[in-house]
Amino acid sequence: MTPELVGRLRAEASRGDYTSMARLARELYGNGLGPREVLRECYGVVFPEEVFAVVDAGLWSLDLLAYFTNQPWQLAVPPDRGGPTDLPDPMAEVESLLLARDPDLLPLLQIPAAAAADEDRIVCYRLEELRAGRPTVFCLAADHYPSREVRAGEAGRCGDSMLAVLYEEHAASLRSLEEEVHSPWNRGAGSVSWDEVCAARTSLELVEELRRTAEGRQRD
Repeated sequence: MTPELVGRLRAEASRGDYTSMARLARELYGNGLGPREVLRECYGVVFPEEVFAVVDAGLWSLDLLAYFTNQPWQLAVPPDRGGPTDLPDPMAEVESLLLARDPDLLPLLQIPAAAAADEDRIVCYRLEELRAGRPTVFCLAADHYPSREVRAGEAGRCGDSMLAVLYEEHAASLRSLEEEVHSPWNRGAGSVSWDEVCAARTSLELVEELRRTAEGRQRD
């Protein structure tokens, strides 16, 4: 592992090519860098602590209303914890589509719609905002996952941070389930159970804990 090799991999790395970004990240980890430094080297910005709070909690095992993208998440997981994987999952096509449309966007996750008639949302950072030290997130509408079609239109600001948006989403889901479980027509097939309500409450508490962790680290 030499500075020359790292320099070559950095020159070859492109956000539109997951394999090249993963190769660079693995080499940076091999040179002793940690997740924060690796992401800074790969994207040229400092990432907010909410990203690392999610990764440290066990990114892929979290029971949340979200499908996580490959970048930056895979690159934030060190090799000794199984990342970055060699090949991306199908969300890479969504990421490439958004990058081609707006290179300043960095997709983070896709939130499934609460109702069949609604649209999924893709939540993104903007690199310009991250350079300014702001974790502001922006949203676009998309077809239901795993469809790879993103709606035409500009990404609109949707929250002060990724975890703020996830908190609102989980709080709304819990309220909806609580209302339905108490309704007189909540009977028979397709009805909401108390197990579902408890699971939703647990997920909301998890997001709240992640927010506390991130905010505490950000202050340190």
